[in-house]
Amino acid sequence: MKRIIVLLAFFALFAVACSKDSDSAAADAGKSGSITRFTVHNGYMYALNPNEVLTYSLQDPDHPVLVHRLPTDYGLETIIIYDNTIYLGSRTALYILDITNPAAPVILSKADRGDLFIGGCDPVVVKDRYAYSTIKIIQNICGDIAAFSALLVYDVSDKSAPVVIGEYPLEIPNGLGYEGNYLFVCDEGADRLEVFDISTPQSLQTLPQYAFSLTDPYDLIVNGNKMIVSTKTDFQIFDISALPVIKRTGIIAK
Repeated sequence: MKRIIVLLAFFALFAVACSKDSDSAAADAGKSGSITRFTVHNGYMYALNPNEVLTYSLQDPDHPVLVHRLPTDYGLETIIIYDNTIYLGSRTALYILDITNPAAPVILSKADRGDLFIGGCDPVVVKDRYAYSTIKIIQNICGDIAAFSALLVYDVSDKSAPVVIGEYPLEIPNGLGYEGNYLFVCDEGADRLEVFDISTPQSLQTLPQYAFSLTDPYDLIVNGNKMIVSTKTDFQIFDISALPVIKRTGIIAK
């Protein structure tokens, strides 16, 4: 119990320390990684069932009220909100939802993946007009062992018609995040935190010289000059103030 309390206090201090002012501190306090099944935005909470998006009104935060159900195909995995738009990662597709009416999301598009990527679990992050999604293929967990894992890059400038513009093979990728023009990907299969230069989204540059060896990385949170990577056994803290160089500054056991 003492360790849990210390860890929660650490995350609270981390969010405040990395913020530029009190307003951003309040926003950052709820920051999550890319592997998450619910999120809060403008007075509503959006949560995933395997085949639907549930919308809850938080008008009374102590008594959330279910106000909408949006059915989808089976296999929803992750959810994020970027630029007032919801992005869903599923085992077969990338969904983009419009929340102009936040109480009732609607599907703008569904970008089905090819057979090579069917069955992959895929967290998503978005920057400007591009979405980055890792596809993790594991036999008997996420799909067919004959398929392969990768980082996919989507052009989402037309949210009604996203297009895959890049594929970058990885071993067993999990969560991901970015700071500036650098994308970080947890590759559990390679036991590495991979680094990509995304300044030209149409043609990413891998930066193996700046990758970081890390056993079983799962997800990460980027906040200004700090990054926390969650592994199976601990939380590892990194200084990313001199990107693309990454420096480990601490470890907290789980």
